[in-house]
Amino acid sequence: MDRPSYGYSAEDAPEPQAPPVCPRHPDRVSYVRCQRCERPVCPDCQRPAAVGVLCVDCARDLERQQASSRPRNAMGGAVGRATPVVSYTIIALCVLAYVGQRVAPDLVVQLGIFAPFRALAMPWTFLTAGFLHGGILHLLLNMYALYVFGPQLERTLGHWRFAGIYLLSVVAGHTAVVLLTDPLSQNWYGGTLGASGGVFGLFAAMFIVIRRMGADAAQLIVLIALNLVITFTVQGISWQGHIGGLLMGGALTAAMYALRPKARPGSDRQAIARRSALLHAGVLAAGFVLCLALVLGRFALLPA
Repeated sequence: MDRPSYGYSAEDAPEPQAPPVCPRHPDRVSYVRCQRCERPVCPDCQRPAAVGVLCVDCARDLERQQASSRPRNAMGGAVGRATPVVSYTIIALCVLAYVGQRVAPDLVVQLGIFAPFRALAMPWTFLTAGFLHGGILHLLLNMYALYVFGPQLERTLGHWRFAGIYLLSVVAGHTAVVLLTDPLSQNWYGGTLGASGGVFGLFAAMFIVIRRMGADAAQLIVLIALNLVITFTVQGISWQGHIGGLLMGGALTAAMYALRPKARPGSDRQAIARRSALLHAGVLAAGFVLCLALVLGRFALLPA
């Protein structure tokens, strides 16, 4: 007896469906799917999520979206740790250097103090002299100013930008000593030390930040003016170092603001942060090259 035909043949039968495989590893069968794109994902490609798992591509895309929405500092960089580690590190190094001055003054002072006549022979003193101080009152005044202004500026500018501005202000202060000291005078052979050049650089940086934020800078202007009066009226103070640090700190901060990339709706803020970092690193490099060129030019023009 023939079976009734319903219009189907063997060729019309559906083919068995192939098992799902991971797109990144086609030789691996996986019945676990990404919660976002629903593609199969093998154990090596699974990334844990709040609910279920994500594939590698979706996890990276989600990470980029989250990074783009993170808050940025005034320079366009990622906001780092809230603790002003650079400020506290500089204060600690200055205190340790002062202890070294008391324990082994001949060694620490002679190796670290800056003097124009030996600037090329001992170039590290452009920086190390900024951590030495002439007395406990000198140390306390500079450390107090750094403690007051440093943390706020560091959170605003970011750790490495703040460190670059401070250290280059110290170097610029000693560069100004070389440029503005008469090589035929006794001061050419005198020593200069102290963090004042860096502190004055922070004063100028804070002024630029306050003005860019549209806040009132009257109190800071009075503070800078009073310190300048003391600089030019009290004997024994290196006014050249203060002026050099003030100019460098203000110039670097203003240049960073001027070159800061602007973020627009929908723009890749991570890419903007990377571009901002490159531009600001270039600003700091330009400041260092300027100091180097001025010092070399000064010594090249010295009388025989």
